[in-house]
Amino acid sequence: MRGNHRKHSTIRTHARGVRAAGVWLSAGAALIACVVSGWPQPVAAAAGQGPAVSLVISPAVQPHLLRLYAAYRQLPVTSVALAPPGRVLGARLPRSGTDWALVHVAPSARAGRQAAAGFQDGAGTGIFTRPPGGAWAVAGLAGQPSGCAVNLPRAVRRLWHLPACRGLGGQPAPRPAGPVTAGTPAGLVTIALAQVGVADNPPVTSFNSPDCNPYTTLVGNPLGAPGRHCKTSSNDSYFHNVPDVSEFWCADFTKWVWQNAGVTNRLGTLTPSAASFYTWGAEHGEHISFGGIPQAGDAVILYPPSAKAPNGSYADHVAIVTAVHADGTVNLVNGDFLGPANISVQYNTNVHLRAWASRVEGNTGEQWALVSPLL
Repeated sequence: MRGNHRKHSTIRTHARGVRAAGVWLSAGAALIACVVSGWPQPVAAAAGQGPAVSLVISPAVQPHLLRLYAAYRQLPVTSVALAPPGRVLGARLPRSGTDWALVHVAPSARAGRQAAAGFQDGAGTGIFTRPPGGAWAVAGLAGQPSGCAVNLPRAVRRLWHLPACRGLGGQPAPRPAGPVTAGTPAGLVTIALAQVGVADNPPVTSFNSPDCNPYTTLVGNPLGAPGRHCKTSSNDSYFHNVPDVSEFWCADFTKWVWQNAGVTNRLGTLTPSAASFYTWGAEHGEHISFGGIPQAGDAVILYPPSAKAPNGSYADHVAIVTAVHADGTVNLVNGDFLGPANISVQYNTNVHLRAWASRVEGNTGEQWALVSPLL
């Protein structure tokens, strides 16, 4: 064990129903029009679009947006916790009079582990819109990176300092030559890189749709269940027609890579929740705090700014470190990462972890922690 282990979630007003953690949850809420006040802060925009103006989404309005989110996700309102101050953004396009809001939510203490897993991978961020004189409606879930699943006007993205949707796009992964050496970080990295490009089947461009993947089946995850919209794996040559399951799967993917790399110690601790990697590390004597020095094979866990310390209750996402560079940047492989054509395993290089964590989730101050596979 390494010493001093650092350790270290459009939306339409009438929801068809969206699964959380592979399970359909029932609930509903009235859709309520809200009043928003604001102040002018013009931001440059594309020609013909006009500047975006900041809006204050008042405390009286925020619970209504939470109800819209809960109704769209078909979650009980009691399972959803409102974001702390600073995690609710508002914007108006004066030329059209259209309002936009971005609200980060989290599972409440009453949500339970199963429902909480459905808030990760960008699904815990709702984006809302309102036409002039109209009612608020959900425009979409934020996805990864934040907001790319929704056709946000460029001026609004710039006002909210969200990354360009192409800025975090995946890259082709190198294919290391030679056999995989089990039980080594190099072997783990080789396995992770070989998965780049494995994607949802059928293809989707939003977390509003079934998130059908093979990894949930392969790790025998108890929360997963075959969805009626799912097919067999889109990587048949690798998985031999594994039945896909609908579930937010960044944690299932990371668990599968670790398992196939020879990590065997109590992997039953790892669940569909990204935060379960913290629990696993703590059980194996790792001292996990925010930040730290990454090493190849580590799981990097993203936590919302409101987290006081790494924990096993809730995290936003988990990825795998595949290389560390002299300048402190890293290469990452991410499961359940939204791309322009599908949700897939993606590869990102030369990443500054602190800046990347905030850009991916759209949260200034997003935090990260590291857990070693102890190979």
